[in-house]
Amino acid sequence: MSSVVFNLNDIILVMTFVLSILFALMLISSHRMPDISAYLLSGFLASQALIAFHELTFFGVRFRFEVLDFEPNLFFVGSLAYCLDAVLLYFYIRSSVYSDFKLTKKDLLHLIPFVAYAVYLIVVYYSLSDLAKQISIENWELYHTWHFIASDTAIKLLRMFYIVSCFVLIARYHSRHKEARADISTIDLNWLKLLLVGFLIIMFVEVILSVLKVVNLRVEIDVSTLIGLGLFSYYATFLLVVSLLFYSVTKSHSIMPILAQTPEQIGDDKKAQQPSYTQRIETIMESEKPYLLPDITIDELAKTLDVSTKDLSVTLNRHFQVNFYEFINKYRIDEAKRLLVNAPQKSITEIFYEVGFNSKSVFYTFFKKTEGMTPSEYKKRNRLTNG
Repeated sequence: MSSVVFNLNDIILVMTFVLSILFALMLISSHRMPDISAYLLSGFLASQALIAFHELTFFGVRFRFEVLDFEPNLFFVGSLAYCLDAVLLYFYIRSSVYSDFKLTKKDLLHLIPFVAYAVYLIVVYYSLSDLAKQISIENWELYHTWHFIASDTAIKLLRMFYIVSCFVLIARYHSRHKEARADISTIDLNWLKLLLVGFLIIMFVEVILSVLKVVNLRVEIDVSTLIGLGLFSYYATFLLVVSLLFYSVTKSHSIMPILAQTPEQIGDDKKAQQPSYTQRIETIMESEKPYLLPDITIDELAKTLDVSTKDLSVTLNRHFQVNFYEFINKYRIDEAKRLLVNAPQKSITEIFYEVGFNSKSVFYTFFKKTEGMTPSEYKKRNRLTNG
């Protein structure tokens, strides 16, 4: 991709940069998903903005030389995001399938490629004088070296590994340990598939492009092929970000409503928060106990309650101020507390299965978070009190 890119392509990169940043800010400010998931997904989108910035400054016909005159150190900064975006997406998926997901010190190991690539850039570019940097950029010197091409290929392959790992996570825990999922039943799976499949295709094309650059070191590849693959990733990323944003706006129970609500939506909110409406939900939850079904989804609960999925989602968020997962498990924990006191002969394992949990670790985590003690401690304390 050493030839000049057309201005239209520059515009696509600018729009990708702007939309990705706006989308990330909307996710954070909406407060409609767990904070850690919101920050991870926002970080992923911010990485796409940085990647667009890198491609724009390095290949853009309108930006390359202006940036070189302004500040040579801005080159390659955005390329560091290639070491982060797939990692952040992987963590986002983990936060969606594990209710007790937390970032740990061990997770810092995933930053090793980022640190290694940063050190590499310092050695081969940032440590140079301003004049040497200018010559390197003008003559595409670093870009055509074997070590730069090799590092770029390794990074692109690593991104593919992470994106495939995302699919493995979902496949592994969708059928088993379903209670170990955080809010995946409330996330529109079509949205999630669009996100993962879209970026899988983009990253796969970028792997092909990197491999062809390696081949080009020995056997000359038609430059138009390299340019075509590069431009495909530009346009595909832009269209995917637009599609994800549009889907989130138009689907009220996908990951969140993004834009300001319409008058019709405000009317639905008022309806969903009426005392009679919420009272009916509470009555059915207590009498029919649909939360005892271990695999219940928000769509199934809405059908049981004879409400629309949209209205139920709004009610949970606006009136009860919880997501679907938290709403269901609150009732399960209350039921477990009743059994711990009234049926002391039952084991804790029997109880957490009976109330709808499929995972002992998730039951313990949620119980301790709610009650400030383990189920065993709760059972013992109430036995002593009643005794």
